[in-house]
Amino acid sequence: MKRTSNKLLLVSVFLVSVVTSALDYETSNPAHFPFAFVGHDCAANDAVALSFYFTPEKSDCGKHRAPLIMISVMRNLPTSAPYSMRLDGNVAVGFRCLRQAVCERAASGTLRLGKFVEGKSASGEYELHFQDGSVEKARFNATWCHIKFLCG
Repeated sequence: MKRTSNKLLLVSVFLVSVVTSALDYETSNPAHFPFAFVGHDCAANDAVALSFYFTPEKSDCGKHRAPLIMISVMRNLPTSAPYSMRLDGNVAVGFRCLRQAVCERAASGTLRLGKFVEGKSASGEYELHFQDGSVEKARFNATWCHIKFLCG
């Protein structure tokens, strides 16, 4: 009996330490995609868009690889902050790409900018809701990426 209760106690202590470690990790690493980049891009209709990329690792501008989150503002581009919009698929859209070339479109979401300096930086928060019920959300400070491109 004593041997069984000792084993139960050890298992309980182990499980508590695992759960505590997981909670500590989540608290210290709240964003799965902590690196943020923003810059002009081309929208599906060949107009100029403003795209935000959120990545788990630092990368060079324009060379973002999955996994990543991407939000593209295709109309009513921000010119200053505060700025807020719903991602409805017409004005702005969000995607989560967990593997290269395998992306899922957000069913809904929001993008809020507390700071926006054209050509320099942007900061704010996003929240994306997906069909499976999962949510990606985080606060960010985005570095501006200057990439030469031609739309149309």
